[in-house]
Amino acid sequence: MPEEKILFTHRRVITAALVAALVPTVSCATADSTSGYRLERLVTGTAMHTINGLALAPDGSVLTANLAGETISALDPATGQINSLVPQRDGRSDDLVVAPSGEIFWTDPLAGAVKGRDRDGRIRTVADNLPGVNSIAFDRSRQHLYAGQTFFADGLWEIDPRAGVAPRLVARDLGSLNAFAFGPDGMIYGPLGKRGQVARIDPRTGVASTVAAGFRQPVSVRFDSRDRLYALDGATGQLIRIDPATGAKDVVATLPAGADNMVIGPGDHAYVSNMADSAVTEVDLGTGARTTLTSSPLAFPQDIAFDGNTLYVADSTALRTVDPGTGVVTELARRLSSELEFPSGISVTAQHIVLTSELIGTVQVLDRATGEPAGEVHGLDNPSDAVELADGSLVVSEPANGRVLRVVDGRPRVLAENLGAPAGLALTPRGVVLAAEVTGGRLLQIDPTSGEVTEIARGLGAPRAVAVAPDGSSVVLDAGGRRVVSVNSRGEQQVLADGLAVGHLTQPYARSGGVAVGADGTVFVAADRENSVYTIRRAGR
Repeated sequence: MPEEKILFTHRRVITAALVAALVPTVSCATADSTSGYRLERLVTGTAMHTINGLALAPDGSVLTANLAGETISALDPATGQINSLVPQRDGRSDDLVVAPSGEIFWTDPLAGAVKGRDRDGRIRTVADNLPGVNSIAFDRSRQHLYAGQTFFADGLWEIDPRAGVAPRLVARDLGSLNAFAFGPDGMIYGPLGKRGQVARIDPRTGVASTVAAGFRQPVSVRFDSRDRLYALDGATGQLIRIDPATGAKDVVATLPAGADNMVIGPGDHAYVSNMADSAVTEVDLGTGARTTLTSSPLAFPQDIAFDGNTLYVADSTALRTVDPGTGVVTELARRLSSELEFPSGISVTAQHIVLTSELIGTVQVLDRATGEPAGEVHGLDNPSDAVELADGSLVVSEPANGRVLRVVDGRPRVLAENLGAPAGLALTPRGVVLAAEVTGGRLLQIDPTSGEVTEIARGLGAPRAVAVAPDGSSVVLDAGGRRVVSVNSRGEQQVLADGLAVGHLTQPYARSGGVAVGADGTVFVAADRENSVYTIRRAGR
């Protein structure tokens, strides 16, 4: 399908028929005679979240790392079966490698740690104090382990797998070394994202030289069984064979943008991950033929918002919309091929889309008409959600700090504090801010001018998100109880649906899943555990 520019990346439309065909369907509609509401699936996804790094296990399965979803899983390439190996939060990972012993090692960029899992399942920290540690690989002897830093720092380290010796700095300021591999000459070959290059690096001295240049966003470098060199460009999706002697490049296959890593298995078949599609694709390096092993129309819907006509999805590594009537998914932007961060919270106004990134600590404001950036706030501490007031200022929640901020002209100040863990936010028609307070199970009302806080309701479990219904009631997603609860102006509660596939991220508080309400009272739920969207309507409607 030819690419069509929209916002600041390409657009893809996934039909309802294709959505339904991607995974086996389960019961699509249930009626709760107690609540009088009917639950229906609008978009069907998979249980695999935003796939990053890949490794091959001795049994032939493909191990997948996941940063946003904080899990490590095993994918059977023959059957497509998925098994969880390391749950969140220990499974938060960007890249991983398997030792000859069968032990798995992975990087956690946010914790700045390299971790390992023994064959008996015991997890331990191998190295820490390495902010942004990202890529990881053994040398060809399978005795020496190396890890590279990107984003938060820029370095290459040798790591003792037994944690008996402190990490050894090999080099600094290489240019953001991503997923690398060792060549037959004993040198490291790796992508330098900041320089758009593939480089050769001496693991003893750190001296680097350019092998090939002209990449938009190189993310992974590997060798096949004949020691031919390959690079993956995440921005273009191109899988490229490189002549190390001349730097000449030959495109083997072109995959969707957002490709994040690859590993080459027996028979010189590459397995390529795509975080925006939560996909693993097998590529025959001889012919370029591709087979998709797993994929999902929504990669990890962490939050949703509704503007009266369209449902907007903060899809962790992409920005997407869903047609509320048909379930058709349309992509507006994705990571690597655009300036999009990792959106985990979302709200919309008539003019803007407001995206919050917990991972990066930012709020991005986009012009809805053009897709161009209309503002950005940096340096926030794990922000959960943000809403825009009528004067253009923002209200942002920081649950880790128990506070809500107001941002005017890019400058944050504390609006209210000592709130527990305020997560999802919503604006009432009067311009008052509602906050779902996770740890106390409360729904709070906050005056955006004075910061005065009023408790509307408590006993709501672990409320992650809140939306305002047409009748003025509040609709709360209790991620801990896996239910949706309506709260009226008197604080009275009614459960609209329960047993939902929500609450994937639970530590240190509920951090994923969303709720929105349409003009007719239809409730939309981002079922983050299975990457789906559900509707809740009155029975008989």
